[in-house]
Amino acid sequence: STASAHNMGKDKGGIWGTQEKKKGGGGKKGPPSALDDDDGPKLGKKEAAAKAKMEQQMAALKEKGVQSMDCRHILVEKHSDAVKILTSINNGEIQFNEAARQHSIDKAGKCGLLGWMTKDQLDPAFWAAALEIPEGMYSPEPVRTQWGYHIIKIEGRK
Repeated sequence: STASAHNMGKDKGGIWGTQEKKKGGGGKKGPPSALDDDDGPKLGKKEAAAKAKMEQQMAALKEKGVQSMDCRHILVEKHSDAVKILTSINNGEIQFNEAARQHSIDKAGKCGLLGWMTKDQLDPAFWAAALEIPEGMYSPEPVRTQWGYHIIKIEGRK
């Protein structure tokens, strides 16, 4: 939705952030994916409704086909560094854009901004992961590419 895409930097209340807090955090896998169908903790009514809406949006996007995505990312060399940054974002200790400015080894874009990118401009693993991320949200776990580990945020899709 366009409303969530305009909420840049408001990562504290993200679906994954609230789930992470309820689970108590920690672990080597990073925050749980809201798209996983595991037998994790029971979701509250709000979280369940948000998950259902997100799954509907993702199904619709895959049917329509996405031509380009407005992306931000945080690129680091080590998986452990990416997990630490994600934990800080999920805990509300730092906002996504500030984390990108401070930690990303890709300094080409301000605060991690890649801009509007097409499938042929991005690593296949990056593109595939980005398709799973709802607009205005960021990846629930680091995404590995040939350049390192990314935390990806999607601002919009066309």
